[in-house]
Amino acid sequence: MRTLNPEIQLIIIIGIALILILYYLLIARYWLKCLLSGVRISQLEIIFMRFRGTPVELIITELIKSNKSGVLLNRDELEACHLAGGNVSNVVNGLIYAKSIGYKMTIAEATLLDQQKFDIVNYLKNK
Repeated sequence: MRTLNPEIQLIIIIGIALILILYYLLIARYWLKCLLSGVRISQLEIIFMRFRGTPVELIITELIKSNKSGVLLNRDELEACHLAGGNVSNVVNGLIYAKSIGYKMTIAEATLLDQQKFDIVNYLKNK
């Protein structure tokens, strides 16, 4: 049996290590964050978010925040809000505040207020 040249072995090992590091940095850390937070999202969805140019960390952080505070949103809604030019954090904070004061607000209403450049939490406080 023939063995590989030590230089080629080293190149293969470095290549595999680089692939694993990139996988972790681009996909696995976000997927694990969701998994440990109880939010369901697939690794394929994270890859597609990257292809669409969506800020993965922002969407996942806001998705976890909303779900932990009892406002059940999904990735599609938050991604649509972002792709429409909305401030996802403003929308999520507004929905969380609306729930805490007992005001029924949908993500469509919150996105509309955000597109009109309202700070949703302040809008609800002054309403």
